[in-house]
Amino acid sequence: MTEMIDRGELDRITLRFIDDELEARFQRDEGAAGLAGYRIITAATVVSWVMAAILIPFGSDISFALSGTVGGAMAVVGAISLTASIWATTMNRQHILASLLTSANGLVILMLAVAGDFVDGYAVGAVMLLFLFGFVSRTRFVFAAVRTLVIALGLAFVVAGYEGQGSLVLDVFFFVIASIASLVGLQLLERNRRRVWHQRLVIEEQGAAIEVERSESERLLLNVLPRTVSERLRRGESPIADDYPDVSVIFADIVGFTPTSAEMSAHDVITMLSDLFSTFDDLVAERGLEKIKTIGDAYMAAGGLPEPLEDHAVRTVDLGLEMLEATRSSGHYPGLSLRIGIHSGPVAGGVIGTRKFAFDLWGSTVNQAARLETTGIPGRIHVSEETKGLTQEVFRYEPRKAIELRGLGKMKTYLVVDRRLPDTGEAISGRALEYGPRP
Repeated sequence: MTEMIDRGELDRITLRFIDDELEARFQRDEGAAGLAGYRIITAATVVSWVMAAILIPFGSDISFALSGTVGGAMAVVGAISLTASIWATTMNRQHILASLLTSANGLVILMLAVAGDFVDGYAVGAVMLLFLFGFVSRTRFVFAAVRTLVIALGLAFVVAGYEGQGSLVLDVFFFVIASIASLVGLQLLERNRRRVWHQRLVIEEQGAAIEVERSESERLLLNVLPRTVSERLRRGESPIADDYPDVSVIFADIVGFTPTSAEMSAHDVITMLSDLFSTFDDLVAERGLEKIKTIGDAYMAAGGLPEPLEDHAVRTVDLGLEMLEATRSSGHYPGLSLRIGIHSGPVAGGVIGTRKFAFDLWGSTVNQAARLETTGIPGRIHVSEETKGLTQEVFRYEPRKAIELRGLGKMKTYLVVDRRLPDTGEAISGRALEYGPRP
């Protein structure tokens, strides 16, 4: 914020921004905003001089020839200024052209006043209309000052050569007052105009920065929480806890990780896990499942939450097969092997913590999936009877002898053999299933 205030500092005389980049941006923005007004002003000048060429002879001794010549010439000058709007893409360019046009108008008006012998009363009044015109168009202070000086010099020349019977004291007085009032007003207008523009720019930049931070925080939140859960959390819902009646939970663990990692540097261990688990993350996302967490060298995911999935068990078993394939085909770390356990059933899920959020699952289904992993066989997927029943039309299984699962007793379990073709039942090992978009 301090940097923006410094950038918004104005030059005391010219009122331009001290920061050149900011000034250039202001010129472009205001130029674009004022271009239509500039074209209207220059077009009005053309029309005014055409009308003046016709009307001046009726109110003065100036001939139609002189008024027509002068009015036509000034109309051409106005038309040239209008055509130059193609070049006048910045505020400075527009005000340079407008100031040149106004100065020329003022000097020509004084010349016509001398020619028609109506300097006193009319000439200064006409010039003051130019000041009003410049005020309405919010001419930049520096250009208005130059324009005023040019017309003042022209008026001084006229006054010096004036031989009429009337006095020009009041005319000069009114000219001076109008000039001072116009310049002071334009100076205040431009200063406020620039400040308002800069304040709007600060607000826009801060809003953009806030949006970037919001997007980044949302991205980070989605890395640890399911989208629907993160949205509920942002709405202020707390605590977040739900029952999910039909879910498949998968645990995958690297076989022999402890002795393997003991021979590696910390950097190599982290790199290995990051590479492997990043691949798993992609596989999970492709199947519309949810990564829950990693625990050391163990990877946990689930299907069927937070939104229900009719084929969650099929997707989860297919994930397990692809995880095995990804681990086997990793050329960076030959010899890696996974044990995988999957169980399907109800779970409870919710968000833990108020500072470092985590979405986690609880219940017997989670415990059984973890026990199936620990009692599994390296390089194989170990599933419960419930998971096998939900997926046996898609995958082939071989039964194991009933085994003791700690805390759960003896259970019938199965090992995945391969995938089946949907119609024939033939094995299609190594071919991933096709899934539609995630609901």
